[in-house]
Amino acid sequence: MTATAILRLRHGGRSTLPWRSLLLAALAIGAWTVCGPVPEAWVYDRLAVGQGDWWRLLTGHWVHSDGSHALWDVTALLLFGMLFEARLGWRLPLALLIGTVGVDAWLWWGAPELLYYCGLSGVLNALLVLGLLELWEEQHHPLLPIILAGAALKILLELQLGEALLTRTAWPSVPAAHAAGYVAGWVLYLAGAGARKASSASRSRSPSS
Repeated sequence: MTATAILRLRHGGRSTLPWRSLLLAALAIGAWTVCGPVPEAWVYDRLAVGQGDWWRLLTGHWVHSDGSHALWDVTALLLFGMLFEARLGWRLPLALLIGTVGVDAWLWWGAPELLYYCGLSGVLNALLVLGLLELWEEQHHPLLPIILAGAALKILLELQLGEALLTRTAWPSVPAAHAAGYVAGWVLYLAGAGARKASSASRSRSPSS
C-alpha cells in the first residue's frame, strides 16, 4: 500500500498540516546542524546515564551517527506525520514518548552490554504501529494488517541477520530496539482501547436522565 493510498483512507483523503511532526523534525535537523554526528553529551551512554546523565535517555534518540542515518529517520518521521497525525493528534507525541520509554527500558535492562546508542528508528516503530491500528479501527482496509505484519516480519529478519535491512549507518544498527518500539506501540494501543472500552461500558451503565 502506498503512502498516497493511506492518505486517501484517512478521513476520506482530507489532508491536515502535520505541525507536530514538522516541529519535531525541525528539532532533529537542528540538532544535526548544530552538533553534527553523535554529539558526545547527547548520545545514550550507559556509563554516563548510570552516573546521572538522565537526559541522554531522551536526547539519544534525536541525534544520529551520520547524515544518512539522520535523513532516513527524519524522512520517516515526516512520512508518518503526514499519514497519521490528523488521526492521532496529541497521541502522536505520546506514541513517541512511550516508544522512547520502551526502547530505553530495553537498552537498560535488556542490553547491558550495549554501551552506546543513538537514533530515532526504534521509537518510530511505536508510532507506525499505533497509526496503523488506529486507521484499522476507522477503515478496516485489509492492507493495513498486512503492512503491520510486514513491519513485524522485517524486524524478525533484522533480528536474525543482526543488522537493518534497508539502511547502513556509521554505527551498527540495533534491530532489537526496533522490536522494543514495535511492542511499545502495541502496548499503547491496547491500553487506549481498554480505556475506551471501560469508558463506554461505564456510560452504558449510567442511568439516563
